[in-house]
Amino acid sequence: MFFIKNKNECFILQRKMHRFIFIILFLIPLGVFSFCKKKWSKTPSGIYYKIYTNDTSKAKPVYGDHIWMHLRKYSPKEKEIFNTRIFDAAKGVEMDYKRSDKNADVTEIFSLLGKGDSALVKISAAILDSNGSKKKYYSFWMNLIDFKTKDVYGTEKKAHYQQQLVLDSLSIADYINKHDIHQAQQDEYGNWFLIQQHGTEKSVKENDSVTIHYVGKLTNNNQFDNSYDRKQPFSFIVGKKQVIEGLDKGIRHFYVGDKGILIIPSRLGYGDKEVGKIPSNSVLIFEIEVLK
Repeated sequence: MFFIKNKNECFILQRKMHRFIFIILFLIPLGVFSFCKKKWSKTPSGIYYKIYTNDTSKAKPVYGDHIWMHLRKYSPKEKEIFNTRIFDAAKGVEMDYKRSDKNADVTEIFSLLGKGDSALVKISAAILDSNGSKKKYYSFWMNLIDFKTKDVYGTEKKAHYQQQLVLDSLSIADYINKHDIHQAQQDEYGNWFLIQQHGTEKSVKENDSVTIHYVGKLTNNNQFDNSYDRKQPFSFIVGKKQVIEGLDKGIRHFYVGDKGILIIPSRLGYGDKEVGKIPSNSVLIFEIEVLK
């Protein structure tokens, strides 16, 4: 709150406020004009783009690098039809940067961006759609968050993999001890399993369609999924990569009617990806009942 002592002081304050408002009203249009006046560039493949950067000399990714990015795609009617932020990846969606088989693909613009740079891209509907109009465009907002060379990324990934092997082993050993399930066995893939109630003599084999009920938990016993609560069993075909590798391999230790526990190390689960209620690098516990 301001306490004005006299008219002169009030007049001075009003002049300062008017000056401040003038500056703001002047700078906003100037900023918008500066943003809009940037000219479109065009790639040999026919893609139009504008790059927003504060340093054009920054290193750029090349095919073979590993990148972290975000991307939004809009239809010619300016309707958002894709946004990588739905994956809730604060550090960006990561991918191996590979040359596309298409004649024109929006990902080629990443080779023009440095870390932290953004781009506005337009691609003719005639290029993306077989019957698209040359006068209509799909638009994209792209942001390159980070990238690493293939060698650096590969070395770091290998070191992380070895470290995570140890962490997973310690976590699994601790879980087995706390829950007194020392009869659990480890298979050749790294899963641990324990059959607690035996069913029929019909085994689960590759290419079988299997139906299960399950409770999915973390090693701290927090549930991330429960088919019983949904009252909806889950079915998949074994060996068709319809589920995470640990479950795809581990279910083959069970017979129809069996109930038991399957412990999956992170490398056979979701790895370093954060998925829903599952943090990155999580060991997964499945309490399974094979229905058929």
